[in-house]
This record gives sequence, structure tokens and C-alpha cells, in this order.
Amino acid sequence: MTTTLSIPDELAEKANVLAKTLGVSLDELSVMALEALLKKYERSSDADLDFEQKMAIAQRGIRKYQEALIELAK
Repeated sequence: MTTTLSIPDELAEKANVLAKTLGVSLDELSVMALEALLKKYERSSDADLDFEQKMAIAQRGIRKYQEALIELAK
């Protein structure tokens, strides 16, 4: 599946640096990040959360991951 994401320039630059450091493509880095985030939230019990609550949790996780990428690239 192909998709397009808009991310802040600073994050994109740092993600590119991290991808090169790890020896992976930016696509591979993105997949790694999403898999890690999904695995984290699959372990939590979300049986009584509605869709909007689940999306809010996912968005917070994505923001935290983006912040972590920025810190790693410093």
C-alpha cells in the first residue's frame, strides 16, 4: 500500500538521518515505527474504548514517537 504523509521538515530531516544511520530506507524506518507503536497498543486492553478514543491514543503515540526520533537525531 502506498500512502503520503505530511510531517514537519525538522522531523523529516532527522528521520532521514536516523534511517541512514540504521542503514534502512525511510519507508523501512516508517514501517518499523508503526509496527512498534501498534505492538505497544495491542498489548493494552482497549475493549471498552470507542473509535475516537483509540484514534486519540494512536495520535498521542505517533507524536511521542516523532519526538523520540527528533531526540535520537540530535
